Amino acid sequence: MYYLVLLLAVLMFTAQFAFTNIYGERVRQSVHQTLVMLLLTGILGAVMYWVIGGFQVAFSSALLFYAAAFALVMIPYYVLGIKVLSVGSVALYSMFMMLGGMVLPFAYGVIFLNEPLTLGKGIGCVALSLAILMQALTQQKQEGAKTDKKGLFILLCLAIFILNGLTGVIAKAYAIRVQRPDEMGFTVVSCLLTAVFSGVLLLGVGVKQKQALKTEFKKAFQPAVLGCILAIGIFTHTGNFLHLMAAAHLPASIQFPMVSGGVIVFSAMVSAGIFKEKISKKEWISVALACFSTILFAF
Repeated sequence: MYYLVLLLAVLMFTAQFAFTNIYGERVRQSVHQTLVMLLLTGILGAVMYWVIGGFQVAFSSALLFYAAAFALVMIPYYVLGIKVLSVGSVALYSMFMMLGGMVLPFAYGVIFLNEPLTLGKGIGCVALSLAILMQALTQQKQEGAKTDKKGLFILLCLAIFILNGLTGVIAKAYAIRVQRPDEMGFTVVSCLLTAVFSGVLLLGVGVKQKQALKTEFKKAFQPAVLGCILAIGIFTHTGNFLHLMAAAHLPASIQFPMVSGGVIVFSAMVSAGIFKEKISKKEWISVALACFSTILFAF
């Protein structure tokens, strides 16, 4: 049942990927706009899961601690992501992001949770890493973009690698450290804290740049853009909720690599089927490797 939950989470993250692409085409992303998006999606997620949970949240010190840690990691992850894209390749950024989301939780599961490192997991990890690397290099070639400020770009990519990996580690740590993890409450509180922290940062920006902030809010409330933001919020937080639910029952060394591999496969399908993008032979090979690796992780 929890592998089915994981599959649903992958579908949610794939839908998030699709709407993020549309959002990026409609809005010139900036730090201000990213904080506005985090504020709005945080409020949406908190309200949505508070209603779904019957207007109740079972607060605990552990829940508050892990939810705050999750929110404090998510904000710089998104904000630094904008900075990365301004100085370098989207493909390389995506590579570091996906590798971080796979490698750190995998290592956490094996080293700290004593999950067995089987031959299947080892080969699967190598195959998935090759799939991510191949996809990134192929897309970078298609972009034809040169990476400026290479030192800064590499540092930012390493930060993205660590931050995206930490989101998985925090989710897994909460799911196993608490006797009865409350996925609904965690989602509500982490969304609420993300909105609060983003709002505080926006207030700080607004002190000196009121007009710029007004412009960003005006953009965000354009019907098409707001629709994208709402869709991103719904799919992101639903994916995180399902991911957290699975984390309480599945090994980290299986779950997180499977999510990375699944997102590669379904994102390629969305790109080819919905956005009508041309997928090269090398990219299809990387998709096949990702499929192969997700099967291996079960052994």
